[in-house]
Amino acid sequence: MNGLWLELDHYHNIKMVCSADAATLNQIIERDGIIEFLAGFNSEFDQVRVQILGWEKLPSLNEVFAIIRSEENQMIVMLNESTLMDL
Repeated sequence: MNGLWLELDHYHNIKMVCSADAATLNQIIERDGIIEFLAGFNSEFDQVRVQILGWEKLPSLNEVFAIIRSEENQMIVMLNESTLMDL
């Protein structure tokens, strides 16, 4: 998914005047990517989505991937434990 966003960003024809402009644009692009990524999840991830978006400073896209993966793994473990208890 990261590769697709990078490819889309390549097609923007924006001229940078200084390195600060490039840094600001990169932050905006990453923030938009994080929001799009989080918006694509179903309601099972509402709590973690709200938690991430409520932070004063958004984590990097890679950190968000890791947080979501960790949450997903916890859900899988809890589901498996619940299934075992029902047996």
